[in-house]
Amino acid sequence: MADANTTAVQKLYISYFSRPADAAGLAYWTNALANNPGAWQEMSRQFSISQEYRDTYAGLDNRAKVIEVYDNLFSRAAETAGVDYWTNLLNTNQISLDNMVTQIANAARNNDSVAFNGKVSAATVFTEHLDLPNEQAAYKGVAANKIAADWIATIKDLQTGAAANDPGVVDSVIAKIVGSSTAGFDEVAFLA
Repeated sequence: MADANTTAVQKLYISYFSRPADAAGLAYWTNALANNPGAWQEMSRQFSISQEYRDTYAGLDNRAKVIEVYDNLFSRAAETAGVDYWTNLLNTNQISLDNMVTQIANAARNNDSVAFNGKVSAATVFTEHLDLPNEQAAYKGVAANKIAADWIATIKDLQTGAAANDPGVVDSVIAKIVGSSTAGFDEVAFLA
């Protein structure tokens, strides 16, 4: 079972990157939170200025950014009212792109909350299973992140969340990542 700091870090990885934390990143940020609960703000800031985050939203207008966040967090299309609400907040500078994803995640209710929490839970199991040096080394870069993000995107409800949390499923995703680091991304197929 994950502690509160681990869960907090995984929530941010899912919110900002739509993927589980890598082992080194999880260790670094959980230690930072253990020593300074205010590190949460710095972690959010660092994630929001990262190249990975900027690449996700590059070239999108505010409306498209909100739509992308809904898909990443909840694996569903955004409803018009939600898109309008969050886009207006961005357009009027009431919130920034830097913290939009966490605010949308924190506002999740009902099925959205189930999907988001299922992703966080699966991400926690995933990072726990990155227990070998070759697995940790392979979980770096665009190809590895895409495999993990595609797997996380399959979580939409209780059933898909439970399936994704199965240790055998997690290990198969990690095996694909390890294989992609030697075979090349185009040769690795993702199986849900």
